[in-house]
Amino acid sequence: MDYLNFDLEIGEGAGREYPVVVLRSPAGEARGTMRFPYDELRLDSALKDVQIALLRSGGKHRSALSQEQQSVRDFGRALFDAVIAGEVRSRYDVSLERAHQAGQGLRLRLRFQSPALAALPWEFLYDDREAEYVCLTVSTPLVRYLELPRPPQALVVAPPLRILGVACSPKGLQTLDVENEKRRVEEALKGLQDRGLVELCWLSAPTWRALQGEMRRGPWHVFHFVGHGGFDAGADEGLIYLADEDGKALSLRATELGRLLADHPPLRLAVLNSCEGARGSERDIFSSTASILVRRGLPAVVAMQYEITDRAAVELSRSFYEALADNLPVDAAVAEARKAVSLEVANTVEWGTPVLYMRSPDGVLFRVEARPSAAAAAPTVERKAAAQEEQRPAPAVVTQQPTVRAVDPQPDLLVIDTPIRLELICIPAGEFLMGDNKDLVDVAEFYIGKYPITNAQYAAFVQAKNYNGPDHWKEGRIPAGKESHPVVNVSWLDSVAFCDWLSQATSRQFRLPTEAEWEKAARGGQRIPGPGGALMDNPLPGRQYPWGDKFDKTKCNMDESGIGDTTPVGKYSPAGDSPYGVADLSGNVWEWCLNEYDNPERIQLEGDAMRVVRGGSWGDLGNVAAAPFRGSSHPGDRFVNYGFRVVVVGWRPNA
Repeated sequence: MDYLNFDLEIGEGAGREYPVVVLRSPAGEARGTMRFPYDELRLDSALKDVQIALLRSGGKHRSALSQEQQSVRDFGRALFDAVIAGEVRSRYDVSLERAHQAGQGLRLRLRFQSPALAALPWEFLYDDREAEYVCLTVSTPLVRYLELPRPPQALVVAPPLRILGVACSPKGLQTLDVENEKRRVEEALKGLQDRGLVELCWLSAPTWRALQGEMRRGPWHVFHFVGHGGFDAGADEGLIYLADEDGKALSLRATELGRLLADHPPLRLAVLNSCEGARGSERDIFSSTASILVRRGLPAVVAMQYEITDRAAVELSRSFYEALADNLPVDAAVAEARKAVSLEVANTVEWGTPVLYMRSPDGVLFRVEARPSAAAAAPTVERKAAAQEEQRPAPAVVTQQPTVRAVDPQPDLLVIDTPIRLELICIPAGEFLMGDNKDLVDVAEFYIGKYPITNAQYAAFVQAKNYNGPDHWKEGRIPAGKESHPVVNVSWLDSVAFCDWLSQATSRQFRLPTEAEWEKAARGGQRIPGPGGALMDNPLPGRQYPWGDKFDKTKCNMDESGIGDTTPVGKYSPAGDSPYGVADLSGNVWEWCLNEYDNPERIQLEGDAMRVVRGGSWGDLGNVAAAPFRGSSHPGDRFVNYGFRVVVVGWRPNA
């Protein structure tokens, strides 16, 4: 699709009024005044609602909008009606009609003179007349446009597009599962790589020196960064974190990163999958990492203005690079990716997380030549073999049944999407040997959370019930970067209240696990095969630890790890390490159980009897990671290493 441009500039204002100018459009120029729809307090509240909606994204389809989605829509509608008003709206409507008649799209290029306004999530602009977000259609992509000297020209590329990936989790910052992050990007690009359209290479060492050397060798067309970002308020400048020669965190300001990237002429695009890549100051329009890179010469930068979930990030990368390989302009490719995320992840608003900064007038970064044949796309040795193969006579066609490869059985998984997203694993009914004394205990079937409850999940409960958040949440906010960490500083009573809320919201019976349920999920146990294959009554003992019979510090976050804090759930066991596929049962946080410590059979909720905690935490030595190990605490205790997970009973997947 070809595009016409609708260039809209919002100037510096006074109070809540800002001048708005249509600099150019198919319908001519215009001037107007925007009355900003929010005062400072209401704006802060509206932005919090947007963040809550992002945390709760991914609920199951329903006929009506959730409260959070409605808040985002209301915010986007208020912005649209404020800025696209009066003569500006007339020019916009006529421009849309002329583009439609010509079979073209209308690119909305936003420019800001006010850094404070530039920091807002304009990607949520909502046109009530069309009943759609402006940027969720390829016909009206939205761009943060920076008009600078020497506009870049499109680069003719013989496939593959070459992407230089940098994934970095340096010492001294929150640990990222770098290998898992790389796998996610590779998963997103696998189809394109198999077709010879994209080549992804990872920088061997995430240092500035290694990056400089690799940029010399090239050519590279895209720089894709996965890691930590930040904003230096003192320098008024965004930054990313690489590593020094010892693996320790080394901040690289956007200006310095620009020096490394801008001198590489084939490079046309940077994708920053890091926190605060789009964050700027309220004093300088050119202060975010993304805007500085564009100012230094990159034609386009895609950065994130909020944290994005793994599922949305994979779909975003896949659809975005597919669209680029299909010769779409970069803004249209971002629009396609937004649309794909909105369809792949039900009821999400994460499609508004990416921000596109662009200085290319038409968004065309590459002109990809015709796609290669399978032989041309193969590596050199394989290419020669393919050429030889083409000279041989074609063999007779023989049809045969496809080979079926046996795979390990997957756990019986149950997923709920509202009011929060939860993965629960079925633990089958039956006896197992519990504790050091190996008592025979019979447990009915139940589903247990694959992971402990996270900060983000607990925040949904706090918001819905107006419940007090954990003491260490300043002003009720989750500590930065810890949305996926297990919630801590919650008492047994807090955990029970969370389960009650979840039960009411789902009309199912959620509660804490009994310690028998917790231990069976952690260590398993199986019956002895008897004559003829029948299972005899005496079960074999299960594992001593969720992963086996010996302690392994690489399998859990304990004192031996030296981290001294929680880590994201599933970091040490992303696929689940117990016999049933349950993760994090040892280490990270102690987990509350339902029953009393001195009377395991008693699970009544009244009274102040000591309650069981299981699993050990980041502050404990490995000996307490053993599945039979028991601890106890008062039901009102709140500690920095106490969390919980939930179970649900009487719920079959199709019930």
